[in-house]
Amino acid sequence: MASLTQLADDVHLISLTPRSGVNAYVLGDVLVDAGMSFQAGAVLKAVQGRSIRALALTHAHVDHAGGAHKVAGTLDVPYWAGARDAEAARTGVAVLADGLPGPLRGIAAKIANFPAHPVARELAEGDELAAGFVVLDTPGHSPGHVSYWRESDRTLVCGDVLNGMNLLTSAKGLHTPPSKFTPSVADNTASAKRLAALRPARVLFGHGPVWTDPDALEAFAAKL
Repeated sequence: MASLTQLADDVHLISLTPRSGVNAYVLGDVLVDAGMSFQAGAVLKAVQGRSIRALALTHAHVDHAGGAHKVAGTLDVPYWAGARDAEAARTGVAVLADGLPGPLRGIAAKIANFPAHPVARELAEGDELAAGFVVLDTPGHSPGHVSYWRESDRTLVCGDVLNGMNLLTSAKGLHTPPSKFTPSVADNTASAKRLAALRPARVLFGHGPVWTDPDALEAFAAKL
């Protein structure tokens, strides 16, 4: 069962699978991401009894937004998404990479779609989120992917700009997201380099355990 794990002041992890394979977070009174649709119940149990003001996405993909309709509806809170992901978030139709072959694209579209839900706020660069976090535009893995950054303790929630694990083996380590599911690899690379240049002391991924080595992160990004 998912539960809250405190990582820093006003920062809590909700690990929805073993080895932090799929993560959501609570930043102050804002829930970030909601996992797959079948994980919505676990998210709701994890935040039970807490005051949640909004649900904010890092990006509108099924493993982050799949549970959003049930979670936001049950909590009766507004749903926020990056401006260029807002249409996907409100319709439940994710933007797919162009390189997918025809048959695979059809299958991916069925798997990638998720329950629609109205978007109350479109997030943009510099917007204040909660608990000292601000929005960074980090497109690539999705057109409107956003990350959340707190300068005071250099904590970064990076969504899927980077993964903290090998998605096939679950082994810990830095990886970029699969190119077949990243509409613009070039934009994602630029976003990864931007985030690494911040030298975050603590990186919180959509997939993978917390990363606390800014030197290794910079070295990884330099090779992209």
